[in-house]
Amino acid sequence: MRKYLLFKDLGPNDLPTLKQLTTNEICKVWAGTSKYIRKQLVEKKAVDIGIGTFALVLVHAKVGEDKVLPVERPVFQLCRFMKKFYKLQCAKTKIPKETPFCQLDFQQIGADIHFRPEIVEQCIHETLLFFAGAIQDKREVEFSFRSVGILAVRRSVVSMTFFDNCLLELDTTGNMHTALLGNPKMMRIVAFAGKNDYSRLSQDGVIVLPRAPAATCLRIPTALPTSGERLMPRS
Repeated sequence: MRKYLLFKDLGPNDLPTLKQLTTNEICKVWAGTSKYIRKQLVEKKAVDIGIGTFALVLVHAKVGEDKVLPVERPVFQLCRFMKKFYKLQCAKTKIPKETPFCQLDFQQIGADIHFRPEIVEQCIHETLLFFAGAIQDKREVEFSFRSVGILAVRRSVVSMTFFDNCLLELDTTGNMHTALLGNPKMMRIVAFAGKNDYSRLSQDGVIVLPRAPAATCLRIPTALPTSGERLMPRS
């Protein structure tokens, strides 16, 4: 979305709602948003969140020497305008044309977490502005989507990893578990707290989202799957 293409630095008045909310309240909004995203993915819908789109795609994973399994896996497709404007790099992703698309439903998210829809909308919008501002400043970012995964930016490289229970739920082929255990490349899409397929490179530390602007902390998000089968990365 072009509204996240920043031609100047964010000013003190650009994030008024985030300044009024606590980090817990902001995280509650994004927990509800993540729950909504996951629900749409279960229904095989693509969700446009403003800076990109979450969707489900069919891939073929090689397991062993001669076995190939069809697997349904979630992906995050960064907005092409943001990719070009900020000169970002990310894995090529093609969402099937027949996939139904939807926007974030602020009314539904607000009702689920007992927040007014306008507060939900502004909180999401300003957090995404904050995300864009961090990218503009060449900062490293870790954006945690509770129950979904972690969106990370490292040296202008964007990657999205997903929690194991999310991967297992979204795959209706029943092959995800076998593919993850039998294909090292598939394991790279799994998000593990502190053990993801990237390392910090910035001297300024990492901006962790979602949280209040004045409370950015320099550590990996601790959001973890709350249920479902746990998988451990290979050593």
